[in-house]
Amino acid sequence: MDLNFLNANGRPKEDTDATASNEIPTVDGESSKTASAEGSRYEGQYTYKKYGFFQSKNHGANPISLEIELNKIFETFKDKLRRDEVEQERLKVPFRKKIDSLKIDIESFKIKIDQIKNDTIPTFTNRIKDLKAEIGSIRRDPSLYQKEKPNKISFGFGILIGILLTVYLWIFYTSASYSAFFREFKPDDINVANSIFDATALTKAFYAGIPAFVLVVSMPFIFLALGYLIHKFNEQKTRWKYLSLACLIIITFGLDYIIAYEIVKKVYDLETIMIIDNNRLPYSFSQAVHDINFWLIIFAGFVTYLIWGLLFDKLMAEYEKFDVVKVQIKIREGEIKEIEKELKVHQGKVDELNSKMSEAEKEIKATEKDLEATFFRAKDFEHIVYQFSSGWFQYVEGGLLTTEEKKNLLRSELSNVTKNFVQVNNNQIQSV
Repeated sequence: MDLNFLNANGRPKEDTDATASNEIPTVDGESSKTASAEGSRYEGQYTYKKYGFFQSKNHGANPISLEIELNKIFETFKDKLRRDEVEQERLKVPFRKKIDSLKIDIESFKIKIDQIKNDTIPTFTNRIKDLKAEIGSIRRDPSLYQKEKPNKISFGFGILIGILLTVYLWIFYTSASYSAFFREFKPDDINVANSIFDATALTKAFYAGIPAFVLVVSMPFIFLALGYLIHKFNEQKTRWKYLSLACLIIITFGLDYIIAYEIVKKVYDLETIMIIDNNRLPYSFSQAVHDINFWLIIFAGFVTYLIWGLLFDKLMAEYEKFDVVKVQIKIREGEIKEIEKELKVHQGKVDELNSKMSEAEKEIKATEKDLEATFFRAKDFEHIVYQFSSGWFQYVEGGLLTTEEKKNLLRSELSNVTKNFVQVNNNQIQSV
């Protein structure tokens, strides 16, 4: 807002002699008195400064009187703005645009909610109904859904091989674990087969103590469980399935590696003692990598474990063909669970959109309430206040007769009054 006070022909009015009258100048700077020659030095933006000087003189620069006079000026300022409808409408334009934007957002939210409620959710709901109907049909007539019959001979042969592999893995890992961790090798045990397989491993482990016996007995179950996990991981439908399988195989290989290394190291140390070669280097991991016996032990256990795990997976897949009802129902129940997850996601979106719409409506109401107020630019108001206060301070500096100590105290009080007045009134955003 332009704070220069203009007369009818566009020239600045002169300040009135506030000493002769206490009338407050309007926002246009008009006064009911003719300006004095002295007032010409306070033209335009200094009108309120001159008026502040005279009012300070009239009230003896009293801080309470300063606050009263500031309120009078503020009321005059607001009254002028209220009458300026064009300026008020211009200042309210951003708020009206905000309301329009919020109404567009609400309409957009409503469209999305209607789309989810009337299209997406019914589609998923109908699909669930269809799947449940299919489940009922499968139970009534399973033959309609059995595309492939199981091969009983192949399945039986697979079970036989699985049993034999299980027996082999049991013997191998009980003997190998005992040989690796507890067995003391003798000259006859240099042979690889003798170093791995020991028919009396369980008996010797039992006499070696409960910890040794538990470890030897548990070791085969560890590898069988790892083989079983191959089947369970392969059932997963996630993209991390192959990463899980790779980690499982690496862990199993690591366990076999440790067992094989311990066995070949004991054989190597026994050979060193037998040939009495003090210059022979201690056995190391790098030597194990180049040792054929080391890899023989690895593949005797690790490869068999992989074959057992893959065979078990195939046997379970073949077994499911015998119970077509269970398999087909399981497939559809899995689809229903996935659809229900999708439904929850979309229902959550509806709740989220309703929440956003509610917030937008609250914001519209708050903004419409703001529009009922009188708007002003804070800088225009501050300019008038500080001009008036500077005139008030001018009298304190040049016209007030008192001690310097009292002036310092008065300066501080007047400064606080001015700052607090501006802060309190500007806290009302840009409206009154």
